[in-house]
Amino acid sequence: MSGMPRAVDKARASGPDFVGIGVQKSGTTWLGEMLAQHPEILFVPQKEVSFFTRYYHRGYPWYERHFRDKGDRCAGEISVNYAYSPRPAMTFKEFYPKWNPRRKLFFWRRYPSARDELSLRYPSVKIFAIFRNPADRAWSHYWFWRNRKERIGKRTVPFERMFAADGRWIRLQGEYADLLEYWRVSFPSMALYRFESIEEDPAGLIRDIYRYLGVDTAFVPHTGRRKNQGRYPDMPRSTRRLLVESYVGQIERFAALTGWDLSRWLE
Repeated sequence: MSGMPRAVDKARASGPDFVGIGVQKSGTTWLGEMLAQHPEILFVPQKEVSFFTRYYHRGYPWYERHFRDKGDRCAGEISVNYAYSPRPAMTFKEFYPKWNPRRKLFFWRRYPSARDELSLRYPSVKIFAIFRNPADRAWSHYWFWRNRKERIGKRTVPFERMFAADGRWIRLQGEYADLLEYWRVSFPSMALYRFESIEEDPAGLIRDIYRYLGVDTAFVPHTGRRKNQGRYPDMPRSTRRLLVESYVGQIERFAALTGWDLSRWLE
């Protein structure tokens, strides 16, 4: 990339006006569908553009082409892996054999901080995230990964091993207090939403997001049924106890940072 300064806001001209940064397995597919229905929003149809975490080597012209047809509309994308970028070291993260060429490719390329890149290139971009009980999120994340691997005949590992090794960053993605503190340094007014609202008050949730994005809140999307609802075994009590104990400090700090009552997450 060029070494020229990039602290010029190009959001209205060529880039995103909003970016959803996560978190995984928290209803972002449904949320994207609600955004795409609004006539004043151009929501990138490609799920997980992942520019800052996968395709940064293609350059900003590639990224900004996703928003070239926005005109006067509010344009944006959701990539749930932005929340925890730059990604940490890859040791055992993928459970791939060492010879897998994807590992070499990942190590070779430079992956920046999505937070830093967005704040430099698009300082007025609106950032939001939706959060789910981290224990439920981790369990859902694991079974999504496991079912996909089994469909293509790949080996899997038990949940406890995956979580302990932080495979696919399964544990890291639930460390919400750390993630929120990191992002608030550059985006102190970022919007935060709760996964539970999708079941309890979906219309109210999407109306709040429309309001945050500055589009007509009178528009009523067809909420329908949430897609990508995973089918997997119930979480054993011992596993839930393990997860709550692992996340208790993060949950308590996250509650203090957000002002949310998260007592249910500690049960």
